[in-house]
Amino acid sequence: MTELLRSVAAQRPTQVALSDLKSSLGWTDLADLCERSVRALDSLQLDSSSRVAVVMRNSVDAALVFLMARYAGVELTAVSFHLTPSELEYVFADARVEAVVCDSTTVDAVTAAASTVGVPHVLIGDIDGGSEPPAPHVIGFREWLLTFDTGSVDLTRGAAANLLYTSGTTGFPKGVLTPQNLASTIEDYIAAYPEPVDAGPFLTVGPLYHAGPLGSLRRLTSGRPLIAMRQFDPIEALRAIQEHSVTGATFVPTHFLRLLQLDDADRKRFDVSSLRFVDHTGSWCPPEVKRRMIDWFGPVLEERYGGTESGTVCTIDSHEWLEHPGSVGRCSSRFTAVVVDDDGIELPVGTTGRLFFADATGRGVVYQNDPEKTAAAHLRPGVFTLGDIGHVDESGYVFITGRSADLIVSGGVNLYPAEIERVLLRVPGVSDAAVVGAPDDIMGEKAVAFIVSSNIDMSADFVIEEAKRSLAGPKVPRDIRFIPELPRNPMGKLDRKQLKARIAPMKGTQS
Repeated sequence: MTELLRSVAAQRPTQVALSDLKSSLGWTDLADLCERSVRALDSLQLDSSSRVAVVMRNSVDAALVFLMARYAGVELTAVSFHLTPSELEYVFADARVEAVVCDSTTVDAVTAAASTVGVPHVLIGDIDGGSEPPAPHVIGFREWLLTFDTGSVDLTRGAAANLLYTSGTTGFPKGVLTPQNLASTIEDYIAAYPEPVDAGPFLTVGPLYHAGPLGSLRRLTSGRPLIAMRQFDPIEALRAIQEHSVTGATFVPTHFLRLLQLDDADRKRFDVSSLRFVDHTGSWCPPEVKRRMIDWFGPVLEERYGGTESGTVCTIDSHEWLEHPGSVGRCSSRFTAVVVDDDGIELPVGTTGRLFFADATGRGVVYQNDPEKTAAAHLRPGVFTLGDIGHVDESGYVFITGRSADLIVSGGVNLYPAEIERVLLRVPGVSDAAVVGAPDDIMGEKAVAFIVSSNIDMSADFVIEEAKRSLAGPKVPRDIRFIPELPRNPMGKLDRKQLKARIAPMKGTQS
């Protein structure tokens, strides 16, 4: 199983294989620990319905846990380190967790939840030298691994899917089964994702409990060095790219925004010319933000549209995007886009409606222990939606207009927040923007725009007049709220529920 890792170690004996910019492992040490980890997991004798959970911030040890589960063919539950003990209790029970790995920032919440639910094995990793010893019933992760032998292990075990959970901002977190690997064994899985020889280090900056960053670990199994930043910082990310000659990276649009908010002097003092591929996912990227990133990094951006439950559905590279600005790309061979009206009747090319995808495998999407939600996501078996509104042009390029859950009906007119937000983000001085619906006595609902501005003197009237240049009258928001920052999760997804909760207490600027 680790022959590839050992081969790389022989070719590049001094190269760092895995780093979090605080600690690191070479290829030989990584191979040793991966072999030990498989034997360690086997020793727990988990049954086929049990899972291992990881509740850790990014670190070398966190990456090792994910690799351990991958190599051992055990289903892993990746959980947000933001969750409270009660939310963790729900996840541990829902996912049938039998072992959990935490770190010093999550150990208190994890042990409380594990004790209540009855999780028998709790391990703690990434302990600084000066940290207090964990509680007697908590085992040191790295020390545990070192009690097992190295040596080749078999590859015949099946490649297991991961179970990921939402952040819980809309209630208890929901489990989402990632698509089953098409490979039948771990060996097949690794072979299915080859990396170019000497491809150069890959940088991931988002939390590993999200599907996009977690997917970057497959590059490590193929012999490509990986840097998993503990916490995103725009300056440190640029420094890592320059100092380690990073050739590939995974970002989300929020990271792009923070990078672009740096002073010109800060951006120019770092060399990013080593980058050859930058994929971005997680949420919709404003066109002007993407255009500025392409101007800076070069035409190396590739957007991946999809969901945790579906995997990547559409992709588009920089050259295609410049020819089809605003598109999220064309479907991969596994999927076909289907646009329907509210009655499920298929609409003509170019017509906006509810966006579904036909899955050639027939699987569609699956939500853990929630058959009603799974059924609601399907138009018919194998044809599912991720909740978006959009259209497909004659060339097969998919465009997202908004989300069905975000639709605002004002005076009988359908308003799509994403369409309005695209226009607001083009207003000079607007750094970020979001639109949500609010009750209105006359119109039923009205659009409320939250604006983050780099110009402290910006007025609501200015924003409204600029919006009128591109939007029809009913679409122009008359209620403008200026706030310092929009609430987003680590993957850049906007928390519209939190914005709606702010509307009543805030004094809006209406026109």
